[in-house]
Amino acid sequence: MSLNKTILRHKPLDRVVHWTVALSGIWTLLSGLSFMFAPLHFLSYVYGSPQLARILHPFGAIVMTIGLAFLVVRYWSHNHFEKGDLQWMLKVKDVLTENEENVPEAGQYNAGQKMILRQFIACAVLLLVTGLIAWRAYFAGYFSIDIVRIALIVHSITAVVFALSLIIHVYMAYWVKGSIDGMLEGKVSPAWAKKHHPRWFRAITSGKNQH
Repeated sequence: MSLNKTILRHKPLDRVVHWTVALSGIWTLLSGLSFMFAPLHFLSYVYGSPQLARILHPFGAIVMTIGLAFLVVRYWSHNHFEKGDLQWMLKVKDVLTENEENVPEAGQYNAGQKMILRQFIACAVLLLVTGLIAWRAYFAGYFSIDIVRIALIVHSITAVVFALSLIIHVYMAYWVKGSIDGMLEGKVSPAWAKKHHPRWFRAITSGKNQH
């Protein structure tokens, strides 16, 4: 394969759904933070008013969850843990310093990406369940005040974990030069694929369809 050509990393629909999940997730997170921390109350005005932010917050979460569910179904088969993934995670420092010749070869997704996906799934499930319990307009009336309070505590803690996971995800995407192109333009260079995902690169160049 010519080094001047590019390799399809993500199809248009996958990219649209990914960015829908990302934007709705950030949108929901910002409004949630404005509810949790008084100094961040100003964030609620991004949506027009604090009242409107509270109304729209759950709907943004639903959009994010539906989109994430689509991506999980779409890519779960490429995100099973494999032999070498534990060693990859133990040597993540080599990945960050671009010494990837010292870590086990990655397939379409590396161990770090697989872990982040599972963190997002766990957070989404907890946020959805606790959010529905605390959703005053529709469901909170069916639960005792103690259950609602517990749900809100779990919801808040999970939101912080989700925010940290999101920061790590974005950081890694920008840290590994060329990664963001795969989600913006859908394509990556053969050199990038060979360096960061060598097993996937060999499968693609041998004609095996990984999508």
